[in-house]
Amino acid sequence: MSTVTHKNQPAIHATNGHVYDGYKTPYTISKLLWTADIEAWISRRLLSPCLHVCCGKSAIGDIRLDMFETDVSVCGDAARLPFRQDSFDSVLIDPPYNGVFQWNHDMLSELARVARHRIVFQHWFIPADRKQRYKKNHRFRLVEMAAWQPQTYFGRANIISVFDGLEMLIT
Repeated sequence: MSTVTHKNQPAIHATNGHVYDGYKTPYTISKLLWTADIEAWISRRLLSPCLHVCCGKSAIGDIRLDMFETDVSVCGDAARLPFRQDSFDSVLIDPPYNGVFQWNHDMLSELARVARHRIVFQHWFIPADRKQRYKKNHRFRLVEMAAWQPQTYFGRANIISVFDGLEMLIT
């Protein structure tokens, strides 16, 4: 009998450990998943003003946006950010792993739209092409990556990708 269950994972609610057809059932995380050293590593890469999208329980970022949290600056959808173009010097995101295909594409585009100089992206994939360009806007280039494996995930690596705008690379 297996000892691995969804209960050993990061407090996933509503899905009972299952991902339903079309990923239509959202889940929320009931605790902060980044360790203090990961959060410090990320914080050192942020430029102010910084927007933290899908912030969850994390307190980093000048403006914190989340769809499901109540203790945030702005309640909103990462695929439809309520900000003007180039509103923030940096944008940080740790998006949900069960976003639908079109939502993921829209979210990646929105990050590039509101970021002026830097995008910090954490997920299990890297949104870069073979030439290290950000997939949704080639004015951003991959400049740094870190990988880590938290205790709360069963075998899944987390990759933090840092993309800088071309103007940052010239100076």
